[in-house]
Amino acid sequence: MRLVLCILLPLAVVACAAPQRGKEPAAPAAPVAAAPAAIAEAWQVTGSQFVVSVYRDGPMQPPGHDPLITSQAITGQVALREPLTDSRFDLRLPLNSLVVDDPEARNRAGGPFAAPVPDRDREATRRNLLGERVLDAARQGELRLTAESISGGPGRYEARVRVALAGQEHVVAAPFTVAVDGERLVAHADFSLTHAELGLEPFAVALGALRVRADFEVDVTVEARRRS
Repeated sequence: MRLVLCILLPLAVVACAAPQRGKEPAAPAAPVAAAPAAIAEAWQVTGSQFVVSVYRDGPMQPPGHDPLITSQAITGQVALREPLTDSRFDLRLPLNSLVVDDPEARNRAGGPFAAPVPDRDREATRRNLLGERVLDAARQGELRLTAESISGGPGRYEARVRVALAGQEHVVAAPFTVAVDGERLVAHADFSLTHAELGLEPFAVALGALRVRADFEVDVTVEARRRS
């Protein structure tokens, strides 16, 4: 718009604006409101099955055995949203709940885990597992799993999970499936990890002649119910 100076009286000077010819200037666009985030439904973990399969390595494999670590003590919450990739979870597992080489669990697993393990060997393996050289349970008594993001679907997803363990935090990728049926949610993950991904050192004795393999397998099933 150009400004025109109009002299109306000899002793009074007034500035007045002359409108620009042509079409009126467009009104400023209204700001676009962000879509509101979906309200999360709270689900409580009511059951779980946690299985870690560890394998021997090194030249002294025959005297040892392949440890099988289990627990049914996962607790936590799931914040379920639509789409499911906007959901999050926060799970905790007390390390003192870990059972090493449970006879029934080994029998179900079969294969390299089918052979029974003497009680003294089970106790020694658990002591080494929870000790300062591996999980350091005295320093941090629980494993915590927190979803930072979820991608994929439908049917199969992948979560970037922040793992807090042994005084450290690392982010790992965990593929999983999930099914929701009424008031029941069941999620299952089955994947491999390495000790290095969690900042852990594989347990070894006799200068490494008997040690556990760098990679291990994780199988987790979590069941949750909608909170009222």
